[in-house]
Amino acid sequence: MKRHIQSGLLVSGALLALLAAPAAAAETGGEGDGDIVVTAQKRAEPLQKVPLAITAVTSTQLDRSGITDLAGVVASVPNLNLGPQLGVAKIALRGIGLENLSPGAEGSIAFHMDGVFVSRSIAALASFYDIEQVEVLRGPQGTLYGRNATGGSINLTTRAPTREVSGYLRGTVGNYGRTLAEGAVSGPIAGEGVLARVAFQAEHRDGYGRNLFTGKPIDDLKSFAARGKLLFDLGDRGELELIGDYYRRNDSSGSYHYAGAAGETAPGVPYQPFGLVYGGTVASGPRDIDTDVSPSNRARFWGGLAKLSYDLGGGIEFRSLTAYRNTRYTTLTDLDSTSAPLASITQLERDEQISQELQLSGQTSRLTWLVGAYYFHEKDYGAQVIPFNNFLVGFPFPGTDVQGAFFGGTIKTDAYALFGQSSYEVVDDVRLTVGARYSHERKRDEDLFLFDFTTPYDPTVPLPLASRRDKASFDSFTPRLGLDWQVTPELLLYASWSKGFKAGTYNLGQFQNPVDPEKVDAFEGGIKSTLFDRRLRINLAGFHYTYKDLQIGKIAGQVLALENAATATIYGLEAELTANPFPGFEINASGSWLHARFDDYVSGDPARTFGDGTTVDPDTGLPAFDLSGNRLSQSPDFTAFVGAQYSMPTTVGDFTLRGELAWRDRVYFTPFNRSIVSQAANSKINLFLNWTSGDEHWSGSLFVKNLTDKTVVGNSYVSSPLLGSPVQAYYEDPRTYGLTLGYKF
Repeated sequence: MKRHIQSGLLVSGALLALLAAPAAAAETGGEGDGDIVVTAQKRAEPLQKVPLAITAVTSTQLDRSGITDLAGVVASVPNLNLGPQLGVAKIALRGIGLENLSPGAEGSIAFHMDGVFVSRSIAALASFYDIEQVEVLRGPQGTLYGRNATGGSINLTTRAPTREVSGYLRGTVGNYGRTLAEGAVSGPIAGEGVLARVAFQAEHRDGYGRNLFTGKPIDDLKSFAARGKLLFDLGDRGELELIGDYYRRNDSSGSYHYAGAAGETAPGVPYQPFGLVYGGTVASGPRDIDTDVSPSNRARFWGGLAKLSYDLGGGIEFRSLTAYRNTRYTTLTDLDSTSAPLASITQLERDEQISQELQLSGQTSRLTWLVGAYYFHEKDYGAQVIPFNNFLVGFPFPGTDVQGAFFGGTIKTDAYALFGQSSYEVVDDVRLTVGARYSHERKRDEDLFLFDFTTPYDPTVPLPLASRRDKASFDSFTPRLGLDWQVTPELLLYASWSKGFKAGTYNLGQFQNPVDPEKVDAFEGGIKSTLFDRRLRINLAGFHYTYKDLQIGKIAGQVLALENAATATIYGLEAELTANPFPGFEINASGSWLHARFDDYVSGDPARTFGDGTTVDPDTGLPAFDLSGNRLSQSPDFTAFVGAQYSMPTTVGDFTLRGELAWRDRVYFTPFNRSIVSQAANSKINLFLNWTSGDEHWSGSLFVKNLTDKTVVGNSYVSSPLLGSPVQAYYEDPRTYGLTLGYKF
């Protein structure tokens, strides 16, 4: 250990010496990332001047690392985690994320596209194309963003129309038969008064594995996306932008992979999942499956947005964002993950949302302010359809495929909010920020339920569903108070206190009363520094949260239950670094330490009904586990990332050799913190050789990702005890490699 510390100090000293070298400073002053501009506070500001913990990934950074989806961003953002499950993106920031497995679930990390809140988390699983920038705001954003931003917000900004004709076309080929085509064209279509931009992406990839039972590929990818923009010049004072986008996917991805047995009859005494008991088999390798049901994944979503910006004069600007989105997806997979004909699950959602946001903002020499109003309406129909063989519930073997279980229904949400934030320079270079948001949400729920183990399964026959209706309202006031000091033009210190709120909700199809809202009290402090003639940037952040009434979903008996955990305490540190020690060489790195633990949480485990021997669930009176001190899901204690690249100019263009190393500590996927439902600490290596022609029109990239072909679990959970509590897992991508060529004009 002492030798490692000494080596680290030597490396750090060498880096600082290089950065401080006067000759290098004369040659490279002003290199690095330059002034990255972000809109985290709903106005354009340099990243290093914003008193928030933000990671901004620019289009240049996306291209150099071959990032085409949110999963590619995760490694370089401190305390960001992502795990897919049945069409739902489980996103977590600093330990706060999505713990509900049911359709209709809403996450605690807000996802915005071009300024519009997108409720359905499946949008976060779509591929990136024609992206200008990705901003990840860590910490509660309860003032300016409000809805479901308890843990933070992910903001995608797509490229705008240009005043000159421009565009690009890019193609990628790789292993697993991967082909990707992406392009855009932009420019004026009616003089200078109307600008347009059209972009598209089409991707096809063969499966990472096969279903040994059917011989068909699984975990493949077939998608298409397109976006169109019109920008109308309203004179010197304003502009109107219209955006429409479309995405579809139809493939065999998202299958459950068998990952072991979680059921126990007594401590340390496991029992086999019933698919194996009744003669079923499983694949010997993690990439394949052996199931009687072929998985499928179909998704389609589209939307429209009208953005109006108008200068009212006197330094006051008016903005309006009017949006509509339509989301549909259906996933099918084998629920027992074996070749035995026991059970399958179809999960689906049919969602529509409308939103309207109005903003007024202004700025004087010392005061910057913004006030606004927000309305959101959503109608979301979701369901889980689970036909199964009735010998699972005691009928004579071989049993009959029966209608089984249906959990579903419709949640209608109406949300209203008034918000405002102002920053005042109380003395030179010291700003006081005060903000607040009042939110009111009304939810109307219609649950539909069926548990039928006698009627033979027939998907063409309407189900005789039981129903129940209920409604509830939730109110919240989320203030923010901050203080920042621009010590020098290159050094910013900041501290803040804020509250976050996520409304209570219903668990579709379970005939449950609504769970309580989640609430967060957050303290944060940080340093943003730009040193050595802009060739070294170091940003540090520390935080402490009190997290109350966590909304946690779990398998309880034969149903998906949703409950409030009592409290949790979260605190940690984050660091981000970008350095240009000498011409052509760049290092970017990040690291995090996270302590995310339950303070008080008691819950039964259906896979281990005996409990811990002393704890009793106060709600049911049954044996349970005391989970106090356990880690929150998707909350590794430590993460680290480092990327380094060297650019070499030649007569045929610039070549850049880049390498990336990402390391992540053990991740638990449920509050029970069982190793069988976790991913052990692991690391991944990516390598790139990028090229840009001398005229910057042509570009190319040779790449390999996950160089050592690590098998990494992205998410897993324990299935129903009705099936013997098997562990179901999703895996991240294996080693991939390929070639990208592009042309821009």
